Amino acid sequence: MTGGNQYIRLRVAALCIQEHAVLFVKHRRFLPDLDLPDETWILPGGAVEVGETLEQAVKREVQEETGLLCKVGRMLFVKELILPARHVLSLCFLAEITGGTLRTGRDPELPEEQQLILETAWLPIESLHRYPVYPPSLPAFIQAGAPSHFAEYRVRYFKSEE
Repeated sequence: MTGGNQYIRLRVAALCIQEHAVLFVKHRRFLPDLDLPDETWILPGGAVEVGETLEQAVKREVQEETGLLCKVGRMLFVKELILPARHVLSLCFLAEITGGTLRTGRDPELPEEQQLILETAWLPIESLHRYPVYPPSLPAFIQAGAPSHFAEYRVRYFKSEE
């Protein structure tokens, strides 16, 4: 890879399902290299910090972005995103909400005027196709696996295009 960042960014995400709805965070455009709408719904998550376990990172990111506490379950999928100046590996875990109060959080590393998080909400599973969700394959993945709580699923791998 030439130019841009010379490292792979590791991030985690949480898939939380409750009462036929999924916890999502609406973000301003967060990847300028991708053809995305100005506002996109994504699963709560973010970068893993040095010295932090994946489980700790999931719990911290969910709490920072949504105000909720969670118990982290098994890994559901790996999403790899390779762009000219960026390489991101995202690990998504099934998580169960255990407490807290839903609120729209913020990115602690960004100043107020540069915040990306716009809203936090439980989106109905059956209506996910009506929202600008990223990655685009996520609504179908959730709708297929949610009825069994992903009991039959092995870890999936999604490439940049998916």
